[in-house]
Amino acid sequence: MPPAEEDQLLRKVVDTIRASSALAAQDVDFHRSLSRPIGKSLDETSTRMVSLINSLLSSIDQNSEPLVEGKETLNEYWKDFSNMMDNLFELSDRSADILTRAPGSRKDGEKLKFLDNSSSNDSIPSKRISKPQLNFKNPVNNTEIQPFVPLLKEKPFALRPLISDIVPGNDVVPEHYAQPYEYEIEHQEYGESVIVKSEPIPSKPWETTEALWVDNIEVLKTMISDLKSVTEIAVDLEHHDYRSYYGIVCLMQISTRERDYLIDTIALRDDLQILNEVFANPKILKVFHGAFMDIIWLQRDLGLYVVSLFDTFHASRAIGLPRHSLAYLLEKFANFKTSKKYQLADWRLRPLSKAMNAYARADTHFLLNIYDQLRNTLIEQNKLAGVLAESRNVAKRRFEYSKFRPIAPSPTVYCPIDKPDPWKVLMFQYSISPNREELVKKLYDWRDTIARRDDESPRYVMPNQLLVELARQAPTEPINVISVNSIVTDHVRSNSLVLAHLIKNTLASSDKESDKGTFEADNNSTDAASLLTVPQIQKLAACFAGVSRAFTILQNEYKDGRSSSIFTDILTSEDDAVNYVGNNMDHITKKELGKRAAKALQSMEQFDEATSYYMPIPEIAKESNTMEEIRPPAPEEVKESPSPPKEDMDEIITLKKIKKQKSQSPKELGISEREIPAVDYTKTKKVLATNQDKNKDKKKRKFDPYAASNHSSDAPRAPKKRKPVNRERNVSFKR
Repeated sequence: MPPAEEDQLLRKVVDTIRASSALAAQDVDFHRSLSRPIGKSLDETSTRMVSLINSLLSSIDQNSEPLVEGKETLNEYWKDFSNMMDNLFELSDRSADILTRAPGSRKDGEKLKFLDNSSSNDSIPSKRISKPQLNFKNPVNNTEIQPFVPLLKEKPFALRPLISDIVPGNDVVPEHYAQPYEYEIEHQEYGESVIVKSEPIPSKPWETTEALWVDNIEVLKTMISDLKSVTEIAVDLEHHDYRSYYGIVCLMQISTRERDYLIDTIALRDDLQILNEVFANPKILKVFHGAFMDIIWLQRDLGLYVVSLFDTFHASRAIGLPRHSLAYLLEKFANFKTSKKYQLADWRLRPLSKAMNAYARADTHFLLNIYDQLRNTLIEQNKLAGVLAESRNVAKRRFEYSKFRPIAPSPTVYCPIDKPDPWKVLMFQYSISPNREELVKKLYDWRDTIARRDDESPRYVMPNQLLVELARQAPTEPINVISVNSIVTDHVRSNSLVLAHLIKNTLASSDKESDKGTFEADNNSTDAASLLTVPQIQKLAACFAGVSRAFTILQNEYKDGRSSSIFTDILTSEDDAVNYVGNNMDHITKKELGKRAAKALQSMEQFDEATSYYMPIPEIAKESNTMEEIRPPAPEEVKESPSPPKEDMDEIITLKKIKKQKSQSPKELGISEREIPAVDYTKTKKVLATNQDKNKDKKKRKFDPYAASNHSSDAPRAPKKRKPVNRERNVSFKR
């Protein structure tokens, strides 16, 4: 391409990126609702872009599913789409290297080898593959009724015998079975060749070597005898976890200095423990790259444990390389350019395509030569001991079921689900309302149960996006369940009635719990007084009114000098006036009784002030001078006042004592009339004045659109547009 055309193409790409970024910063849905032409233009553009994307995808992968227009569909296919685009960029990069460089050369002039057959049609596996776990000798069990039991039956090169007893649990770590080779990994010494600097041994030519396919016992034994005669091997695994709950090790690659092996771990799943004679041998170094999960897969599926591990990932980090992927190490140290196209391929496919065979073999073919170069660099920088320690820690990792995971996360223990409430991660990620937590939990548990039963991954049974939509929309009818999203899995479609009942029952139970909680809260926060109704309060008022009237009449009688009606009979009866001295009974004289009556009446004077203040309550009965008429009515005799037609039983009436403050004159305050300043009403603050009067004289500044072009510093600037909030996301925690 001429330079002028390259510049023009670059400018168009830059303009496209700028336009897309500017469009993403706008509220497109809002503008669509305001203008019909804008909405029509957006629909036409969206349809044209979907068509272009589909044509692009079909050019990369002919078996790819076409993209359907819609936000939800785009979110579901985004991962696959991004992988395909990575493959496209990789092919473009490869083509650019071939065009811009000399044939088979790198930037530094060294020869660069490429992964062959990367664009062949046989590299794409079929979409539908029969599940290999259906043919396993030992059926898959995902119940997790007990801790993970190691599959190891014999323990070669043991420093301690194999112990099958369970380790008791504590507050942090539940009961479990120990890692069988933990002691050997920690105490076995590395061979002398590992700690001594030596000249790197070049790998066998890529073009003249082929991998040996191992899928039966005879070839396996031949391979093991070959491996026992060497001091270093390179190992890698290919794993599949989409159509299995825990995953399946589908392929194992082993390379020596002379030969490459591809082991069918599906066909030999129950016969590979014999490899412990090599993997547990401390005199044979096992070189992995990124063995973090490989160690877990080996012991979980095959019962294999690694002693004397060297992890090139930790080595690349120790020496400070800019990248730590295997593809980078291959290009830097082996001058070999691999492909990411098959990183996520379905490795259950049998037989493997030629391109997949080449990709798998490349992962270990050059790894021993890379190990030689990294080891020498580590020795020069005095960092080898740290890398070996990190490699030991990786080899000591053990697999454990999620139900028996440690309370505190441990780097040496791997669990498929490492959080106590995994559904809360979905709620946080998709910003689901807290009142739907119980529904999300029920849907999550149902998905997990079905996945365990059918040995499928949870995302295959129900993708996270589909689970979130079911929780948000909460459909209670089967037809609405299968219509909640454009992509509905077979499990959801066949169980639509079950899911509809589950959602309906969960919502009903949640409503009952919320009502119950509200009722209990009201009972706890309400006292007995607030529960009185209006008639009950009126009845109590009548009783208090009668008592108040009785005290008022008694007070008036006492003030008029009349004898007390309460004490008259008691104080004047000679028969009842008796004085006891020891066992002798004497009658009290009338004079003594008179003194005692005078003393009692004198004590009554203390009630004068108290009885003069009583609560003014409307009269219930007519005034009368007789004691019989003013007696307080009994509760059963008080007639309830007629209630209003629609009485509010929740109405609360409280009686509050009003304290009236007596105004004090200036004389009482000790202020003379001369000291009182005169008020000038002309200078007082206008109460009814508004703020508009204050800002009358202030000139309002208006925005001048031409001020910015004139470079006026006085002109105000236009308000900044706020970036619209991304929907369905919690912006507070946005990175």
